[in-house]
Amino acid sequence: MGIAKAVAWQSPRLVQVVLATNAAVLTAADTTAFIADASYELVRVDSCQTTAGTGGAATLDVKKATGTTAPGSGTTMLTTTFNLENTANTVVSKTVSNGGVTTTLTTRQLVAGDRVCLDFTGTLTSLTGVCVSIWLKPLTRPTY
Repeated sequence: MGIAKAVAWQSPRLVQVVLATNAAVLTAADTTAFIADASYELVRVDSCQTTAGTGGAATLDVKKATGTTAPGSGTTMLTTTFNLENTANTVVSKTVSNGGVTTTLTTRQLVAGDRVCLDFTGTLTSLTGVCVSIWLKPLTRPTY
Protein backbone atom coordinates (compact mmCIF):
# COMPACT_ATOMS: atom_id res chain seq x y z
CA MET A 1 0.00 0.00 0.00
CA GLY A 2 1.44 3.38 -0.98
CA ILE A 3 1.87 6.20 1.51
CA ALA A 4 -0.75 8.32 -0.26
CA LYS A 5 -3.35 5.57 0.11
CA ALA A 6 -2.34 4.86 3.70
CA VAL A 7 -2.98 8.45 4.82
CA ALA A 8 -5.85 9.33 2.45
CA TRP A 9 -8.41 8.64 5.19
CA GLN A 10 -6.89 11.52 7.18
CA SER A 11 -7.92 14.12 4.58
CA PRO A 12 -10.79 16.38 5.67
CA ARG A 13 -14.19 15.23 4.50
CA LEU A 14 -16.46 17.78 2.83
CA VAL A 15 -20.21 17.32 3.03
CA GLN A 16 -22.26 19.66 0.84
CA VAL A 17 -26.00 20.15 1.07
CA VAL A 18 -27.69 22.19 -1.66
CA LEU A 19 -31.35 23.15 -1.35
CA ALA A 20 -31.99 24.95 -4.63
CA THR A 21 -35.67 25.85 -4.32
CA ASN A 22 -37.78 27.34 -1.58
CA ALA A 23 -39.86 24.16 -1.53
CA ALA A 24 -36.69 22.17 -0.82
CA VAL A 25 -35.79 24.48 2.08
CA LEU A 26 -39.27 24.25 3.56
CA THR A 27 -39.35 20.45 3.19
CA ALA A 28 -35.90 20.04 4.80
CA ALA A 29 -36.50 22.36 7.74
CA ASP A 30 -34.82 19.86 10.09
CA THR A 31 -32.75 17.28 8.25
CA THR A 32 -29.74 15.00 8.63
CA ALA A 33 -26.80 16.02 6.43
CA PHE A 34 -24.22 13.39 7.47
CA ILE A 35 -24.06 10.11 9.40
CA ALA A 36 -20.62 9.43 10.86
CA ASP A 37 -18.95 6.17 9.83
CA ALA A 38 -16.01 6.80 12.18
CA SER A 39 -14.87 9.54 14.60
CA TYR A 40 -14.75 13.08 13.22
CA GLU A 41 -14.29 16.65 14.43
CA LEU A 42 -16.27 19.55 12.98
CA VAL A 43 -13.74 22.16 11.84
CA ARG A 44 -15.70 24.50 9.56
CA VAL A 45 -19.16 25.27 8.20
CA ASP A 46 -19.87 27.59 5.25
CA SER A 47 -23.31 28.85 4.25
CA CYS A 48 -24.61 30.89 1.34
CA GLN A 49 -28.04 31.58 -0.12
CA THR A 50 -29.14 32.90 -3.52
CA THR A 51 -32.16 34.76 -2.16
CA ALA A 52 -32.09 35.86 1.47
CA GLY A 53 -34.93 35.16 3.82
CA THR A 54 -37.05 38.13 4.86
CA GLY A 55 -39.30 39.15 7.71
CA GLY A 56 -38.88 36.46 10.27
CA ALA A 57 -35.41 35.82 11.66
CA ALA A 58 -34.55 32.99 9.25
CA THR A 59 -31.63 31.08 10.74
CA LEU A 60 -29.64 27.89 10.27
CA ASP A 61 -28.10 25.90 13.10
CA VAL A 62 -25.81 22.88 12.75
CA LYS A 63 -26.53 20.26 15.38
CA LYS A 64 -25.15 16.93 16.53
CA ALA A 65 -27.80 14.26 17.05
CA THR A 66 -27.16 10.93 18.73
CA GLY A 67 -29.31 7.83 18.99
CA THR A 68 -32.94 8.60 18.15
CA THR A 69 -32.68 12.36 18.79
CA ALA A 70 -34.64 14.35 16.19
CA PRO A 71 -32.48 16.56 13.90
CA GLY A 72 -33.89 19.82 15.31
CA SER A 73 -33.43 18.66 18.91
CA GLY A 74 -29.72 17.86 18.78
CA THR A 75 -26.89 19.78 20.46
CA THR A 76 -25.72 22.88 18.61
CA MET A 77 -22.17 22.68 17.27
CA LEU A 78 -22.01 26.44 16.63
CA THR A 79 -21.66 29.41 18.97
CA THR A 80 -24.20 31.42 16.95
CA THR A 81 -26.58 30.43 14.18
CA PHE A 82 -26.26 31.53 10.56
CA ASN A 83 -28.46 34.54 9.78
CA LEU A 84 -30.16 33.59 6.50
CA GLU A 85 -31.41 37.16 6.06
CA ASN A 86 -27.86 38.36 5.35
CA THR A 87 -26.79 39.58 1.93
CA ALA A 88 -27.52 37.06 -0.82
CA ASN A 89 -24.64 35.31 -2.60
CA THR A 90 -22.25 35.97 0.30
CA VAL A 91 -20.42 33.04 1.86
CA VAL A 92 -20.36 33.11 5.66
CA SER A 93 -17.81 30.82 7.34
CA LYS A 94 -17.77 29.57 10.92
CA THR A 95 -14.67 27.93 12.42
CA VAL A 96 -13.26 27.40 15.89
CA SER A 97 -10.65 30.10 15.27
CA ASN A 98 -13.19 32.77 14.25
CA GLY A 99 -15.50 31.88 17.14
CA GLY A 100 -18.30 30.40 15.02
CA VAL A 101 -17.83 26.72 15.95
CA THR A 102 -18.00 25.72 19.62
CA THR A 103 -14.71 25.37 21.47
CA THR A 104 -16.16 22.49 23.52
CA LEU A 105 -14.33 19.52 22.01
CA THR A 106 -16.89 16.88 23.01
CA THR A 107 -19.66 18.89 21.36
CA ARG A 108 -17.89 19.23 18.01
CA GLN A 109 -16.65 15.62 17.89
CA LEU A 110 -18.66 12.75 16.41
CA VAL A 111 -18.42 9.00 16.87
CA ALA A 112 -19.73 6.39 14.46
CA GLY A 113 -23.51 6.64 14.26
CA ASP A 114 -23.71 10.31 15.31
CA ARG A 115 -25.40 12.65 12.82
CA VAL A 116 -24.73 16.21 11.70
CA CYS A 117 -28.10 17.91 11.21
CA LEU A 118 -29.34 21.17 9.75
CA ASP A 119 -32.00 23.04 11.75
CA PHE A 120 -33.74 25.88 9.86
CA THR A 121 -35.96 28.24 11.88
CA GLY A 122 -37.97 31.41 11.31
CA THR A 123 -39.82 32.56 8.20
CA LEU A 124 -38.27 30.70 5.28
CA THR A 125 -40.78 31.54 2.53
CA SER A 126 -38.46 33.74 0.41
CA LEU A 127 -35.26 31.77 1.07
CA THR A 128 -33.80 29.96 -1.97
CA GLY A 129 -30.53 28.53 -3.22
CA VAL A 130 -29.13 27.45 0.15
CA CYS A 131 -25.73 25.75 0.06
CA VAL A 132 -24.10 24.45 3.24
CA SER A 133 -20.57 23.03 3.28
CA ILE A 134 -19.56 21.04 6.36
CA TRP A 135 -15.86 20.26 6.87
CA LEU A 136 -15.06 17.27 9.09
CA LYS A 137 -11.59 16.13 10.18
CA PRO A 138 -11.32 12.33 10.51
CA LEU A 139 -10.06 11.18 13.91
CA THR A 140 -10.17 7.46 13.20
CA ARG A 141 -10.07 5.36 10.05
CA PRO A 142 -13.54 4.38 8.84
CA THR A 143 -14.31 0.66 8.83
CA TYR A 144 -16.50 -0.76 6.12
